[in-house]
Amino acid sequence: MRHLFVPLALVALAGCGFRPMYAPLPDGSGPIGAISVAPIDGKAGFVLQTELARLLTVTTGPGTPRLLEVELTESVVRLGYRIDESAQRADLIVRANYTLAPATESEEALTGSLSTTVSYDIPLSAYGEIAAQDDARERAGENLARMLRVELAQRLAAQR
Repeated sequence: MRHLFVPLALVALAGCGFRPMYAPLPDGSGPIGAISVAPIDGKAGFVLQTELARLLTVTTGPGTPRLLEVELTESVVRLGYRIDESAQRADLIVRANYTLAPATESEEALTGSLSTTVSYDIPLSAYGEIAAQDDARERAGENLARMLRVELAQRLAAQR
């Protein structure tokens, strides 16, 4: 009896118009469509742009790709102080404001913002702090790319 449930459930989902969020579009392009990412400033921006290119498989599909513009802002919050009053730990907060150009003139541009917080230890050496902060920027860029991919897929699927 259990073996019949899964095929029947799949048939029922197919009949009701269910389509997976990451399924390819009818025109054969990726689930989000053709997207071109504008250059993003900064180290986290470079990582974000590279990860978005990998995750979105940008500029695939017919027609002109939609332009994704992202602006990043960073802030560092010092946490946990040592006896000599130097910071021992910090949070890097990176906020991304994005705009996805409309595919047609009848659509509106998608805008939104996402943020991620990455923690890192601050070693005693000055170069160590720079290296730790660079690593935190890379992790923040990777996190934002994954979050942005999910948000774009959800919002574009809701539009269809």
